[in-house]
Amino acid sequence: MAPGASARQVCPPLDGNRNPFPGASGLESARRTAQSRVEISPTVEPGPTGGYEMTHPYVRRFWVAAIGPGAVADLLRLAAAAQSGRSLRTPVHLSTLLREGLVRRGSSALIVPDRVPPLPRPLADRLTPQIRRQFVADLKEHRTA
Repeated sequence: MAPGASARQVCPPLDGNRNPFPGASGLESARRTAQSRVEISPTVEPGPTGGYEMTHPYVRRFWVAAIGPGAVADLLRLAAAAQSGRSLRTPVHLSTLLREGLVRRGSSALIVPDRVPPLPRPLADRLTPQIRRQFVADLKEHRTA
């Protein structure tokens, strides 16, 4: 910085002719490759026996570690929409939720269980050592309860 220059003068001066944010003027359209997500109406059905409620700490602790926070957030949004009868846009992580069996496609709607199953062994094997130790301790506690 030059002598006498302040931190406020580090940015280049603006001429007042700023470009509008993309889409702000209403004249620009979305990218040609952009696709809008379809609205879906999920339904609830009874989940697996021995599973965990959506609000149980197990879901946030172990499923987030296994499939990621975005996928779990999408699952929780789907469950809330299904319980309230609302529709929402197709979740970004729907493929992950379908692959892991957390939701399934029905004949006319996406079906969300009211309970989350325990973490399957292949996913548990991919957990970090610290979370895996917590998982094993929780598994032992759950079996004795």
